[in-house]
Amino acid sequence: MNPIPRTFSTRDLQRQYRSIIDSAKQTKEAVVLINNSAPEAVLLDVETYNQLVQDDYAWDEAFVVKQVAQANKSSRVGKSKRLISWSDLDD
Repeated sequence: MNPIPRTFSTRDLQRQYRSIIDSAKQTKEAVVLINNSAPEAVLLDVETYNQLVQDDYAWDEAFVVKQVAQANKSSRVGKSKRLISWSDLDD
């Protein structure tokens, strides 16, 4: 899951309804709908919504696992620094 959600304007939703819905279903990620430069609604596919409502722990766990995998990948390619202790943040 991407930490920064995809956003579309409410006008985009009116004009590109099918492609936005298909994208949410395919990626299983939230889509934020913006109206007048402010978030108005969040769009989720039904499967993700049901998982979230029934067992939010499993959804949170999946999110954390993806974030850790992404952080490890960034570390392997040299885009980030692996911290050994909290004092490493001062460097």
